[in-house]
Amino acid sequence: MELSLRRYVVLSLLAVVGVMVIVFSLMSAKQFLAGMDGMLRGTMVHIARHTEVTQGNPVKEFSFTIAADWQDLPAKTREVFNGVTPKPFQLYKEVKRKTIFHRPDEAHFLLAVKFDNEPVRYVSQSFNPRDPGDEPPFRMSREAWILILGLGVLLGFTLLVLIVIRTIARPVERLQSWADGVGKGDELTPPPQFRYAELNTLARLFYQGMLAVKQSVKREQEFVRHASHELRTPIAVIRSSMDLIGKVRQEAPADKLSRPLQRIENASHTMVDLTETLLWLTKVDKGELALSDIALDELLQKVTEELGYLLQGKDIELTIATQPCEITENATALRIVLGNLIRNAFQHTQHGIVLIQQTGATVTIINQEANAQDIPDSKEELGFGLGLQMVSELTALLGWSYQHGKAEDGKYTVVITLPA
Repeated sequence: MELSLRRYVVLSLLAVVGVMVIVFSLMSAKQFLAGMDGMLRGTMVHIARHTEVTQGNPVKEFSFTIAADWQDLPAKTREVFNGVTPKPFQLYKEVKRKTIFHRPDEAHFLLAVKFDNEPVRYVSQSFNPRDPGDEPPFRMSREAWILILGLGVLLGFTLLVLIVIRTIARPVERLQSWADGVGKGDELTPPPQFRYAELNTLARLFYQGMLAVKQSVKREQEFVRHASHELRTPIAVIRSSMDLIGKVRQEAPADKLSRPLQRIENASHTMVDLTETLLWLTKVDKGELALSDIALDELLQKVTEELGYLLQGKDIELTIATQPCEITENATALRIVLGNLIRNAFQHTQHGIVLIQQTGATVTIINQEANAQDIPDSKEELGFGLGLQMVSELTALLGWSYQHGKAEDGKYTVVITLPA
C-alpha cells in the first residue's frame, strides 16, 4: 500500500504538535493550581504564626478561621474533612463544581500548623456559593481557558502546516507533471522554473539525464541508418567484382583478374575505415580523427571511378577536371563526403550533365537533369536524406565549408572547401 507523502507529513506534524499541546496544557493547569495552593498555604502558615488563639476561642482573619482545637473549626469544614487526620503543613482541599468548564461552586481548604514547643493550630478557609446576581451564571474556569488556548494553538498550527504543505506540494506536483510528459514529444520540454532551488536542481538533473538518453538513442539510430546507407557502395563493388571474376576466371589470363581483385581489396579496406568513422560519429567525446597526406585529385578520380557503375544505362555527359593538390585530412571522412555527393549527383541525373571540378582544396559538383520527369520520386532511392545529412554533420564536425543549392534552371551545385 502506497502512502501519500503529503498526508504522512501532515499527520506526523499534527501528532507531534498535538502531543506537545496536550502535555504543555496539562503542565500549565497543574502548575497554575500548584502555584495557587502554594500561595494559599504560605498565607495560612503566616496567619497561624502571627495569631494568638486558645481552645474554645477561634479567631477569624479575613476569610480564614484559626483554631487551637478541631472542634473550634466551622461545622462545614469538619463535615467536609471528617475522618481526615491532618498532617502538619500539608494543605487539604475539597473543590466542588459542575464541570471543568465551570468555576467552583464550593471550595474548602484546611491546614494543620505545628511550631516548635507549641500545640497544633488549624487554619481553614471556605468559599461558598454567592447570592444570585452577584456574578454571571456561567464563568469558565482557568483550566477551561488553558484547554481552549491549547486547542486554538493546535488549530492554528494545523492551518499553518496545511498552508506550508500546499506551497510545497504545488511545485512538486508541477515537477511530477513535467517529468511525466518531458519525453513524450519529438523534443524535450525544458524544465519549468520553481521558487525552490532544490526543485530547480532536481529538474535540471532530470532534464540533463533525459537529454543524454535521447541523444544516445538518436546517435544509435543514426549510426544504424548511416551504416546501412554507406555500406551499400563497397558491398556493391565487391559483388560486381566477384561477378566479373566468376565470368572470366575460366578463360581469362591471370593479369586480367588483378584489377577486380584490387577493387575488392580497396572496398574491404573502405568498409573497415568506414566502420571506424561511423563509430567515431556515435561517440559523445569524439576526440580527433587520424590525419594523413592525401592527393585530393587522385582521390576524387578514384571515388568517381568506383561509382561509375551508377552511370550504366544512363545518357549522362560526365566531365572531370582536376589539378594536383596535396592536403592533410582524414581519408575515410573525405571519402565518405565525396562519395555521397558524387553518388547523389549520379543517382539524381538520368539524362543530363554531371561536372566534377577540383581547384586547389575546393571541389565543385554540378548536375543538371535534362528531363525532370525522369527523376525518381523516392529520395530514399536517390540516397539524398541520409547521405546529405551525414555530409552536413561531418563537414560541421571537421570544420569544412559546405554549400549547396538548386538554381531555377534545375542545376544543382555543391561546393566543398577544405582547409588548405
